Amino acid sequence: MKIIEVLLVFTVLAFGETVELDPVGDTYTIPAGGCFGSLNELDIANKPSAGHPDERTMILWDTSEYDGRVVNSGTLKINSFFVCPSGEGTYTEIYAVTQSWDESWSGTHVSHASEPVVSYHFLGTGWHEVDVTALVSQWLSGGQENFGLVIQVSGVYPYTKFRSRETGSTGPVLEIVLQQQALEAVSWAGVKSCFKED
Repeated sequence: MKIIEVLLVFTVLAFGETVELDPVGDTYTIPAGGCFGSLNELDIANKPSAGHPDERTMILWDTSEYDGRVVNSGTLKINSFFVCPSGEGTYTEIYAVTQSWDESWSGTHVSHASEPVVSYHFLGTGWHEVDVTALVSQWLSGGQENFGLVIQVSGVYPYTKFRSRETGSTGPVLEIVLQQQALEAVSWAGVKSCFKED
């Protein structure tokens, strides 16, 4: 019986609560400004010679319901429907946004943190999964105010286009795996007690 109890404890340890959040806002920005929040696409590019200098995508989720929770993992799931036929894809860096914005944004680029949270090479169409655990952990712990994230091209690379939230089920998703709340109260002493004689 004691062995079964211990196995149950470690089975709970191994699994967390998974939530998937749809964005509350997404858009892209260009140096000249403009409002693109209502479009069905999100663009990234940095190819001035082709007329597409420094186009950045930003996405925002409301994570406030989960503030204070421990994050096991955070994954950005984003669906690319177009990549430049050159075949080289688009190298990017993802940053935490540091100012408030919404889909009515019409200015140039939003401010963001000085260091990226992750780098990612978008190559090919279809769903991409990007590990943003470090950023989501900061949001939920209060270490970084949640103004969303921005995807910025690293270097000079052509277009990649994604489905925006306006397309429904093909829009971006933030998947968060949270540590079970009940698990946080489990102590090593509680685990050891499973081995005590009755």
